[in-house]
Order: sequence, then C-alpha cells, then structure tokens
Amino acid sequence: MDETSPSRRGGSAAAEPLFRPLEGGALRPLGAVPPSIQWIVTAIGGLAALALGAGLLAAWRARRGERRRRALLDDIGLLQGALLPPVADRVGGLCASVAYRPWDGPGAGGDFYDVFALPGGRDGVVLGDVEGHGREVIGATAALRHSLRAYLEAGLEPRAALELAGEVLGRDPAATMATAVLAVHDPRSGMFTWAGAGHPPPILLGGEFGAETLTAAAAPPLGAATATGLRQTSVYLPRGSAACLFTDGLIDARAGGGRLGLDRLGELAENLGDRLSASTLLDAVGREASEITDDMAVCVLRPTARSAGEHLEGAHGRVEELALPPGQISTSLMQRFLWACGVEADEAQAAMSAARETAREGAGVLLRVETEGRAPVAISQLGRATLAPVP
Repeated sequence: MDETSPSRRGGSAAAEPLFRPLEGGALRPLGAVPPSIQWIVTAIGGLAALALGAGLLAAWRARRGERRRRALLDDIGLLQGALLPPVADRVGGLCASVAYRPWDGPGAGGDFYDVFALPGGRDGVVLGDVEGHGREVIGATAALRHSLRAYLEAGLEPRAALELAGEVLGRDPAATMATAVLAVHDPRSGMFTWAGAGHPPPILLGGEFGAETLTAAAAPPLGAATATGLRQTSVYLPRGSAACLFTDGLIDARAGGGRLGLDRLGELAENLGDRLSASTLLDAVGREASEITDDMAVCVLRPTARSAGEHLEGAHGRVEELALPPGQISTSLMQRFLWACGVEADEAQAAMSAARETAREGAGVLLRVETEGRAPVAISQLGRATLAPVP
C-alpha cells in the first residue's frame, strides 16, 4: 500500500473535486460520482421520474374521465330519445309534467315513461324501470315501453296489459326483469285506473280517495318467471287533485340513515301544494336526500275539466280487483286482499268459497270489491288477456 494513503497517515483524505481546471480556466469532469453522494443523485433522479409518472397518470385519468363523461352524455341522449319521449303539457283531459334525473353512477339506467292519447278520448300512462344500467338495457327498455303502450292502445286495461307483457317476457329466457305501472284516465267519468307489476303505487293528492292505497297482494315484476298483472285499482280523480307516478329511485334515496320511503315522498309532494310538478318533486327529493342511489323518473298528472262523475252518487269510491290465473287460486292471497279491502270475515269466507267453486271449471278468477259501497264481493271468471279490445 502507498505510504501516503490515508490509512497510513491515520487521517482522512480531503474530498477530491468533481471537476479539475483545464488550461484557460475551463473545468472538465473527472468521471464517476463519489460513493458518498451517489444516493443523493439517485434520489433526485427517482423524484424526477415520480413527478413525470404522476403527470402522465393525471393526464391519462383526465382523458379517461372526459371519455366517460361523453359516453354518459351519449347514453342520456339515447335514453331521452328512446325511453323518455317528449310529453305535451296537456294530453287529452290531463295536464302532464314529466322529469328524469340520471344517477351519478356508471351510466344511465333503464327508467322510462310515456303519456299519450287513447281511442275514445281517454289518456294512457306508462312508467317503469328495467333492471340494469347503460347502453346494455336501452334496447330492452325501448321495446318494453312500446309494447306496453301498444297494449293500452289496443284496448287492454292496465292489469291485462301487464298480464300479457308478463307472458311475452316469460317466453324469453334472456328477458330482463322490469317493474312498471300503467294507468288509464277517462275524462268523461273522471275515473283513473292503474295496475302495477313490482312497482310502487301512485301517490294521490287533493281528493277524497277513500281507503289508503292498497298494497296487499301486490303483483310481481315483469320477467320474474311468474304470472303478474294480478291487481288493479280504480279511483275517481276530480279537478284539483293530482296523481304522481314515479320510479323507485325516489323512495330508495338515502335520508336520515335509511330510505326516504313512500310516506315521506308523499309528504314532500303534498307540501309542494300548487307548485307540485315532476321537476319540483325531484328537486325536493334532492334537497332531502343525503345520497341518490338510482335514476329517478316522475310523472305528475292533473285533470283539466269537470267530469260527469262529479254529479254521480258513489263516484268517489274505490274499486279494487284481484285476478288469479288458472291453477293459481291461493286462499291466503285472497284472504289478504279481502281483509285489506275491509271485507268482513263472513263475507270474505263466502267470497273465497265462490272463487274456489268458479276455479273448478278450470278458469281463472277475478275478485272485485267496491271499498266505499255495500255491494257484495263480485266473483267472475277471468278472461285471458289478448289484444282484442276490451269493452
């Protein structure tokens, strides 16, 4: 070892400069970075690489977010064209307002509505929700909306239209499950008739509607591999009243640690008073809810003219119907329905016996109850839903 090495002298050598002067005062690099500062150079390089990577990642995320935003807008545009057609402020004997708000999640959903004129001066309403979101459900949702409208235009009552739609979807193993509510308004009599399939009932405001909305024996959704179109309700809808049809995104909104719920939605609608419209109700839900978890669609209907029913005694009653297809005569279902309608136990027992007797002939059974009258429960054979006009 050289005698002048630091180990021999017992001291430490002075750090050799990185650059050595050349003639004329210029500097030239000496070569490798000393080990004592290599970690500093490595760290600086790593930080620079991280900064560059973060910038590239942020730019990529921004481009992806913009693509998603454009795709969402495209989805909404397709939905508005195929599922949410323009609705006039006045349709036949109804003032109508409709509104739709997409969920802020991955793409728009399968909510749909339509309000249209029917033969004979009546008005038809279709509103529902197909399971799923985005472009994947647009085709199925559009087909269902057009089918339900066509069934009403062909003369079927709301319950029969849902029954037929359920049969058609039941023959398709790839069918998507959906909920729907259909309604028909007759401005001459003032009667408003609706039926649902796995869907919440309309909210009725501003009239004397008799008993509370009946939810017993509710019909299952469309495409649920079972018969639907079991229930139908008719009420008198006078001037000054309103019917509010909506998808379950409104009542499933999160508020106060739970769901908003049907009762609270009814309170919000009632509190709006004369300001009630589809848009103002969605605004009220938005203010009340801490989180929206699904698309929301609303249709608010108001009668525009006095009907002949205003002068008829008993016009303010409610008519409830339960349809039981052949081979599906359920005593427990009939019992829940009749008791919910306020039918006395003895009369309910007699009605169920008559229904079972009718079913022995291999036919379905239709039970009809006038909740505000004294007429006995009417039992009749259930006709099969077809596209032939219903008288």
